[in-house]
Amino acid sequence: LMESTAGFTTTALSVIDDPESLGRGILFWRATTQWLGGFSALAAVIAVLPFLGVSGPADPRARLPTESPHLNSGHVRRVLARYFALYVTLTLVGAMLFLVGGMGPFDAATYALTTISTGGFANHAGSFSFFDSALIEWMGVAGMFLGGLSLAIVWSVLRGRSRNVLGSRELWAYCALIAASTAVFALVESPGDSLLANIRISAFTATSAVSSTGHWVTNWAEWAPGPQWILVILIGLGAMSGSMGGGFRIARAMALFSYLWRELDTQLRPGVVKVVRVGREVIDEPRVSRILGYQVLYVGMAAAGFVALGLAGADEVTAVSGSLSALATFGPALGDLGVTQPLSAMGRDGLLVLLVLMFAGRVELYPLLDGVVATVTWPLRRLRGGVAARVSDAGKEP
Repeated sequence: LMESTAGFTTTALSVIDDPESLGRGILFWRATTQWLGGFSALAAVIAVLPFLGVSGPADPRARLPTESPHLNSGHVRRVLARYFALYVTLTLVGAMLFLVGGMGPFDAATYALTTISTGGFANHAGSFSFFDSALIEWMGVAGMFLGGLSLAIVWSVLRGRSRNVLGSRELWAYCALIAASTAVFALVESPGDSLLANIRISAFTATSAVSSTGHWVTNWAEWAPGPQWILVILIGLGAMSGSMGGGFRIARAMALFSYLWRELDTQLRPGVVKVVRVGREVIDEPRVSRILGYQVLYVGMAAAGFVALGLAGADEVTAVSGSLSALATFGPALGDLGVTQPLSAMGRDGLLVLLVLMFAGRVELYPLLDGVVATVTWPLRRLRGGVAARVSDAGKEP
């Protein structure tokens, strides 16, 4: 159950300590579950979440069909078919690049499935470090970058609308986060034995974190506390909206920053009228309220996961980083959830907590919490309805 949930939620948490001991059929199915889960998450953003009041991308030039009146409308089906074709194409291109880079055909196919989907499952215990190839690692950086990128952006580029794409503030923020964290890791940690190796390993680690993929080439759990927690923050922040990645999403974070700036400015200048923006788009107040509500849910779920992991026996560092990483559908974390640590050490209670967090993060919290609330309140509604019916019948008696 844990392995299947990690697969379909595209989380790099595996209870299999030695994947090489498995047959190729099982390894291919593990990779396929993450590939299917990656597109399913994107399809939910396109066709399901807008009907629950969860907003889609913030960039108006790369908008998904969030205003379509019906789930099965022709517009939604056309966009899903278009993005599925693009998803398949990106996966095939990734497999070909890995093959040219020196992977075998089977590894090239499975690693492409788990990289484009931002899943992170690997056929070898060392993830990408198993190949000891700078070329393959750079190709992994490119694949993870595309996985965390909005497919609407990719589609616009393929249609020759590069000018509109370059105006996307979320895209610039996505690139800036990866570039800045790469520079910090290379300068502070120097994880390689040369300048180019430092940049490559740092770029791989940063891109994996921001795109919420989970692949790795170095044991960053052994880094200094500062870079470690920068990585945890990047993992929690997550990828672009409209991508296969997880996390809180960059667009939501930008909207919250704009909201905070507006509130501070209003305190200093009470007469000023300001709006919340993400790039050039004005975010209306109902959407701002939903984003604020989602922030509360996200932080509250992460806190609940921290407490639950602590009750399951995890130490503070493992509980905090593991809760946020699982909720962001990344996977590895600090402490007992490091990239080289066996997941079985968490125990059954810890695995159950991680399972719930992964599922909640992949479905964007709202569907899960809506289901919990409906289940909890169903007996109360039935009881209230029964009481109301009895009172009504009693009032009708002579």
